[in-house]
Amino acid sequence: MTLLKLCGTTNREDALLAGRAGADFCGILVDVDWSERSLTLEQARQVAEASGVRNVILLCNPSAAFARAVAGTLRPYALQLHCQEPPSLVADLKKTLNCAIWKTVHLPNLAGQGAPQAYEAAGADALLADSVDTSECFARLGGTGKVGDWEAVATLMQEVSIPVFLAGGIGPDNIAAAVGTVQPDGIDLCSGVESARGRRDPVKVERLMQTFRKAAGAKG
Repeated sequence: MTLLKLCGTTNREDALLAGRAGADFCGILVDVDWSERSLTLEQARQVAEASGVRNVILLCNPSAAFARAVAGTLRPYALQLHCQEPPSLVADLKKTLNCAIWKTVHLPNLAGQGAPQAYEAAGADALLADSVDTSECFARLGGTGKVGDWEAVATLMQEVSIPVFLAGGIGPDNIAAAVGTVQPDGIDLCSGVESARGRRDPVKVERLMQTFRKAAGAKG
C-alpha cells in the first residue's frame, strides 16, 4: 500500500488537518535556515503534539548531537536527513536513536551527497527522492513545486531494497499519475496542497486525498 506524507507543516491547524485528512505522516522542518516552513524546536514540539499521526522531523546537515537532541525532545517516528549528510551520520544515528532514519536523495545526485546505495548500506530505513530548484539563486532542496525525474526514481527503486518515497511537484492533479507510473512505497508532498508557503489549503488537501485513495487502492 502506498503511504502519504504531508510535509512542511508549520502550525497546529495544519497538523490537525493532516491527521483528519488521513495522511500517514506529518512532516515538520526544524532549523532549516533556507526554508520559510522551518520551525524552532519549541514550535515544532507544539505542532507535533497536534498532528495525531506519525511525525517525521526534517533536518538539514545537523550535527549528530543536535539530531539526538531533536529526537529526544520530539520523539518522532523518523528523522529525515534532507541535505548533504554523509552515510556515516546515518550509521551513527541508527546506533544511538530508537526512531527510524530516513534520507532524502536528490536526482540527479546533489553535489556533496552520497549515493543512495551508500545510505542504504549505512542503515537508512527509507529514501525520499526529491527535486532541486535553483530559480531563486540558491538551491531549494524540496518544497519546490518542481516535478522530478520519475523514470530515475523508478530505476532507483530497482537498485535498493528499502522503501522509496517519491517527492517533487506532486499535487491533486498529478498524484494519480505519480502513483500509477512510479508505484513508489510512498508519496511525500508539500507545496501541492498549499495556499502559500507554509500554509495548507483544506480544499486542495481534500481533493488530493480523494484522488490518492483511489490511485493507491488501484496500485499494482
